Amino acid sequence: MFAAKYNNLYNSVSYNRNDLEDIRENVESLIHDNDMNDECVISSNDVSNAILCLKPHKNDGNSEFELSTDHFINAGVELSVHIGLLFSAIISHGAIPTDFITSTILPIPKVKHVSAVASDNFRGIALSSIYVKLFDNIVIRRYYEKLCTSELQFGFKRRSSTHMCTMVLKETITYYVHQNNNVFFVHS
Repeated sequence: MFAAKYNNLYNSVSYNRNDLEDIRENVESLIHDNDMNDECVISSNDVSNAILCLKPHKNDGNSEFELSTDHFINAGVELSVHIGLLFSAIISHGAIPTDFITSTILPIPKVKHVSAVASDNFRGIALSSIYVKLFDNIVIRRYYEKLCTSELQFGFKRRSSTHMCTMVLKETITYYVHQNNNVFFVHS
């Protein structure tokens, strides 16, 4: 039931293969037109700092290897050297192992006291590879100033939380109620 639901959900947005191919070719031309520079080298220091950002006791999405963030947090400096070399090779060769881009989607109940067989009561969370989390941390640390997000984005953003979004919604509703106006809310 969950596999069918998520298959429909994550394949519900249509796309044009030609448009995606044009984007891929454009990105590849930009990659090949630039020489390797220091920005393509991931140092052991970059990896060590990214490991410090990991939350403990989190599992990898790939159950075959049963990796945990604890493996990286408690590893020696030598691991950071090898991961830095691996990431640098991935960038310079433009290829990434399939295991790195595979995620496991787990259904999590939205409301605990609702039927466990009602698929609408679940949301999917993706467990991604810890290596991808490390790479994301490196990119975010390195290019934070260049990465722009909307001021209306609350989740997955430094010094921000989805609780802020909830507060903005509550304050907006309170404002209109105190003005004796009707408030209509649509949840999709």
